[in-house]
Amino acid sequence: MTAYIIRRILWNIPVLILVGFITFGIAKLTPGGPFDTQPERRQLSPRVEAILRERFGMDLPFWRQFTRYMFFDVVPDPRTGQWQIQWGAIAGNLGPTYASRGARTVQQELFEGTPSRPSKFYYSARLGLQALAFAVVFGIPLGVLAALRQNSWLDYLLSLSSTIFVALGTLITSLILVIVFAVILNWFTVIPDWSDPVKPWVLPTVALGSTSMAFIARLTRASVLEVKRQDYIRTAQAKGLSDWVIIWRHMLKNSLLPVVTILGPALAGLITGTLFVETIFQVPGMGRTFVDAIGKRDYSMIMAGSLIYVFFLGIANLVVDIAYGVLDPRISYK
Repeated sequence: MTAYIIRRILWNIPVLILVGFITFGIAKLTPGGPFDTQPERRQLSPRVEAILRERFGMDLPFWRQFTRYMFFDVVPDPRTGQWQIQWGAIAGNLGPTYASRGARTVQQELFEGTPSRPSKFYYSARLGLQALAFAVVFGIPLGVLAALRQNSWLDYLLSLSSTIFVALGTLITSLILVIVFAVILNWFTVIPDWSDPVKPWVLPTVALGSTSMAFIARLTRASVLEVKRQDYIRTAQAKGLSDWVIIWRHMLKNSLLPVVTILGPALAGLITGTLFVETIFQVPGMGRTFVDAIGKRDYSMIMAGSLIYVFFLGIANLVVDIAYGVLDPRISYK
């Protein structure tokens, strides 16, 4: 198992490099640059822009800019003039934010916070994990319940509700929650107070997790219905085992394999931030920062967004593969 985990982690390194190369190439080929300003605003002088481009290495060839960002480069120390190695993203240096003219680094922008003001990563990660927990805790039981009461009014009601949530999507669900619970019922404030540890998280968590919950419920229902028809379930019923024993020991464990499959990509997407939810509920997370970076051609922030997503996707997929072995002992790791 340990060798398998190490091998899977090492396999993520070339994936990160390939995704980084593609993202870097697309960002560079897109018209415009980080120092372009709107026509009505004061423009940078050609001299200042040239200094900035030289400072950030943007005057270098493409291959060297990429290797400098991803791996390392040998640059002179501005104070001593001696040559030194400047490590890149592979060592955790995600580069300067061009939007701040290099005054802050990407890791400072995303991961630095204070006790009273946590980092953007904290907000996105907490919201994503809460939304996934909400989706799993409610989605799986509802799916099992709908399958056990197949073709009953409860099955139709749960199926209709899950279809509506999937059709509405995160954006419309968020707007409905704001109108109903913040505007009409006045249970929550439209402008949240993030110093409160509980109240401002409720609506964003429900909005972000509702679509995943509905999808998990539908998938669980279909999977449980398929398992119910298996011979070993009929054998267990013929032995006179109670319904709860059959569900917990035989049915639920085998039904969760398809559900676990979708949790990996869902977890990575939820943790790295969802633009609509963070914008509507004014969550100070990473999602809006990444989208703003695309408009401002903030290459370092764009690269960081891609690499962080791929990193968490790799970790989440690894956890899912390990969960396969826990749920089904026939699966071995070599």
